[in-house]
Amino acid sequence: MNDNDTGSEKSEADDAFMDSAPPASNASESSSEKPLPLATCVRWMVLGEKTVAGLFLLVIVSTMAAQVVARYVFGAPFQWSEEVARLALIWMTFISAAFVMAEGRHIAVDIISSRVGDGGKLFIECMSYVVVAVTCLLLLIGGANFVWYVGKVGSPALGVPKSWWYGAGMVGLLLMSVHSLVNLFQVWMTGKPIPREPHVEEEAFQLDMEQSE
Repeated sequence: MNDNDTGSEKSEADDAFMDSAPPASNASESSSEKPLPLATCVRWMVLGEKTVAGLFLLVIVSTMAAQVVARYVFGAPFQWSEEVARLALIWMTFISAAFVMAEGRHIAVDIISSRVGDGGKLFIECMSYVVVAVTCLLLLIGGANFVWYVGKVGSPALGVPKSWWYGAGMVGLLLMSVHSLVNLFQVWMTGKPIPREPHVEEEAFQLDMEQSE
């Protein structure tokens, strides 16, 4: 009885292991997949942008917390805290727009791309990257003179040149154009749209849309 029980337990364990193991075809497909061109460079760029944006967020939170303590505890509010928080918010916004662009998380309307084949999706994705890159570069070139012109004007409290304020937009446009061109290069070299990792909120939204239909 013990031998039979032991043999049955081993067979059940082997069956469970075989069921949980991935198919051989999937394993071969995953091993044959090649990384995207410039994937390491993009990964480091995104990591740096997220780090800088996180530091700006830390500056905003710490500055506002110090202002609350100074105003309501010591009765002597800072004159510069609002400008520091506003400047950090501007830079955080445009830096965040860059890595959101790299991850394909910007708001997009996929009415057409969801109804065409693989070739149509590839063409639409390439055109979107071209439009974004050209638009960002045109805005960057057109706004450079304005940023240089307002550099003579300083902020009221800190005296920071206005070029530091509007320069955040220039840096964000430059980074977004670079990410768009890199994405276009990756699509061109691989011949297929860039695979994106699904996110929890997107899957939940898609499930709600399917249930409502």
